Amino acid sequence: MDEQLKMLVQLQEIDGRIRTLLAQKKRLPEALAGLEKKRAANEANLETAKESLLTAQKNKRDRDKDLEAGVQKVEKLKARTSEIKNNKEYQALLKEIETFEQENKAVEDDILVLMDKIDTATAGITTAEQRAREEEVAILAEQKQGEAEVAKIDQELKGVEQARQEMIARIQPAVFTQYHKLIVSKGGIAIAEARGESCSGCYMSIPPQVYVNVKKNESIITCPNCGRILHFKEAIAPKVP
Repeated sequence: MDEQLKMLVQLQEIDGRIRTLLAQKKRLPEALAGLEKKRAANEANLETAKESLLTAQKNKRDRDKDLEAGVQKVEKLKARTSEIKNNKEYQALLKEIETFEQENKAVEDDILVLMDKIDTATAGITTAEQRAREEEVAILAEQKQGEAEVAKIDQELKGVEQARQEMIARIQPAVFTQYHKLIVSKGGIAIAEARGESCSGCYMSIPPQVYVNVKKNESIITCPNCGRILHFKEAIAPKVP
C-alpha cells in the first residue's frame, strides 16, 4: 500500500478514536450533573419532611394553649356553680360549661391528629435521612468512578493526540490538507473503503477502471461521486489447519 495512503487510513482511525473519547468525556459531566440533581432532590425531600414536622409541632403547641385556656375556663365556670341560687341561671351556666367542654373535646381530638402528624413527620425524616445517607454513598462512589474515567480518558487522549501529531508530521502537507478538508466536510469520514465497485462513503458505484486502480492501493484516488479518498482492504485469507 502507498505509504501516504496507509498513514491516512491510520490517521482517520486515530481521529475516530479521539472523537469517541471526547464524546465519552462530554457525557460524564452530564451524568455527574444528574447525580447532583439526585442529591438536591434528597435534600429537598428531607427539608420538606422537617418543615412538615415543624408545622405540626407549632400547630400542636397552639392547640395545647387553646386546650389549657379552655380547661381553665371550665374550671372557673364550675367554681361559680356553688354561688348561683337561681335555677334558671344555674341551668344556663351548666349549658355554658357543656359547650366549653365540647369545644375542649374537639381541641383534644385536634391534638391527637397533630400528634399522629408529628409521628408521621418524624418517621418521614428518619426515612429521608436514611435514604439520603444510602444514596449519598452511592453518589460519591459514582462521582469517584466518573472522575477516574475522566482521568483515564484524558490520559488516553494525551497519548492518542501525540500519536496523531507524529503521524501528521510524516504526511505530506498537501495530502494532509486534502484529508483535513474532507474530514470537516464529510462528517468525519475522509477515507472510504471501496467494496464491490462501490464507495462505502456515499454508496455510489465506482467506474470499473477506477476500482481496479483503487484495489492496487498504490496512490491516492478519490471517489468521483463524493470526493472521499478511496482505499481497498484486502480480505484476510483463512488459516489452513
